[in-house]
Amino acid sequence: MPGNYYIPYEQALKLVLENAPTMPSQRVHLLEALGRVLATDVRATRDNPPERVSAMDGYGVCIENLKELPTKLKIVGEIPAGVVPRLRVEKDTAVKLFTGSIIPPGCDAVIPVECAKENNGELTIEKIPRKGENIREKGEDYREGDIILKKGEIITPAEMGILASINKSIIKVSVKPRVGIITTGNEIVELGESLEKPSQIINSNAYTLYGLVKEAGGEPLYLGVCPDSKEKTKEKLEEALNLCDIVLTSGGVSAGNYDFVKEVIEELGIKRIFYKIRVKPGKPLLFGKKGKKFLFALPGFPVSTVVSFLNFVFPFIRKALGANEIFKKRVKATLKKSFRRGKADRLEFARCKLSYDLEKGCYFALPSKRQGSGILSELKGNTGLMVIPVGIRELKEGSQVEVILLKEGIC
Repeated sequence: MPGNYYIPYEQALKLVLENAPTMPSQRVHLLEALGRVLATDVRATRDNPPERVSAMDGYGVCIENLKELPTKLKIVGEIPAGVVPRLRVEKDTAVKLFTGSIIPPGCDAVIPVECAKENNGELTIEKIPRKGENIREKGEDYREGDIILKKGEIITPAEMGILASINKSIIKVSVKPRVGIITTGNEIVELGESLEKPSQIINSNAYTLYGLVKEAGGEPLYLGVCPDSKEKTKEKLEEALNLCDIVLTSGGVSAGNYDFVKEVIEELGIKRIFYKIRVKPGKPLLFGKKGKKFLFALPGFPVSTVVSFLNFVFPFIRKALGANEIFKKRVKATLKKSFRRGKADRLEFARCKLSYDLEKGCYFALPSKRQGSGILSELKGNTGLMVIPVGIRELKEGSQVEVILLKEGIC
């Protein structure tokens, strides 16, 4: 057995990230860019807004003309949005403006419609606005030449809008790594098939992993169930390595007589980088590589599969994509109930239910009663993973704990 047997979490993560490749780039249309990772900086092609514009419907005035209150001004015309102004705000005059209207010469404030009275072409003002009030200055959002999006940013709907605002229809992004998914085990039955024996279970891990790969930014490819056979395991892995950049297996990596994944990797020329980590859940995880292809042999218990993926595969994919943020977000939370475990010899990722107190501005964590590796239902809802360090057996109610958010934006 290699010398890095049962390695610590930190060492395993370091090895994973050191081996992450750099994916090439490709150009995609903006409508296909959601969730992709930018492969280059993006600069503004012009100021935004390109001119001084009105921030709301109202009346453009010159503050110097507003000496006494109430003041009456003559409305000399209007400037719709999208029209180059030919009017000027002179003494004792006002111009009717709309949201997005270009500010005409002589105007230094916009009075909202609801704060003035218009009658027979005259405007009555009862409050003097501040200079620049309700005016968006030229380039207040960004200036021509500014870097508005950086390489490595993940494109969300907001970034899509920003890219559209600079007339960017084709975007350079990182190519998604193709990730093959294989589930092992004679007991596994495909989704939709009938269960004929009490020993059979539906292949849920494949679909969990499929979703996790997509969330991380990869392109999942489901390759089916592999029975507990050394020959079949070797064939399925060989097929996966030919088709994919990354291969994920679920099950078949522990110490059982029918766990063949770890037995066939040498025959396939896969270099074992580490096997087994000092964590709970997810101890029997194998990481290997063959040239530019990578294998993560994940444990078969559903929760162990998820935790192993989030801790190692998720950041591996994100780093390969060149993302600036490669980990799931972590927060500090206050325990609503004490948490105690039997042994403290491993780093543990314990499930909890998370809530956010708006008044106090902090998270609260309630440890889940059921922490078994096979209880997938405990991951639904606003769930987090409490990070319990080695040597800590008990965390008291009211103490602070680090929590990995499984869902962003919990509140």
